[in-house]
Amino acid sequence: MSEVEKFKTILTEKGASITKPRLAVFQTLQELDQPAKTGEIAKRTPSIDRTSVYRTLELFAQLGITTTIIRGWTPLTELAEPFKAHHHHIMCETCGAHESIESETLEDILQVVAGRHGYTLKQHTVELTGQCAACQTKGKK
Repeated sequence: MSEVEKFKTILTEKGASITKPRLAVFQTLQELDQPAKTGEIAKRTPSIDRTSVYRTLELFAQLGITTTIIRGWTPLTELAEPFKAHHHHIMCETCGAHESIESETLEDILQVVAGRHGYTLKQHTVELTGQCAACQTKGKK
């Protein structure tokens, strides 16, 4: 099943219509190589008015199509599972460099922690900050 077919299936199963603005915003999200601010997503979807983009992103978050990452005080949006593999992010607090990380060990630990508190883990977000190797090197000079 293609990404667009998965997207349409989610909308249909949740009782939401498949509309031109929703398809356009979804396609913009597919083109992003990193999480983006809502305004940037609106800018990259010029065929759809800004208000519709914002409303569409709110709906996508409610339906689990997107996920929100907070960097500093800034919310960023990216496609969620099943459109992107589950991952987390690490960001350099000095230069702002960032990258996605996937770790089975981290996932296992989170399951154990949830279980120790009597929970079954359904969803989580982990954002890591630190200092990248380049900034560490600069700081030693």
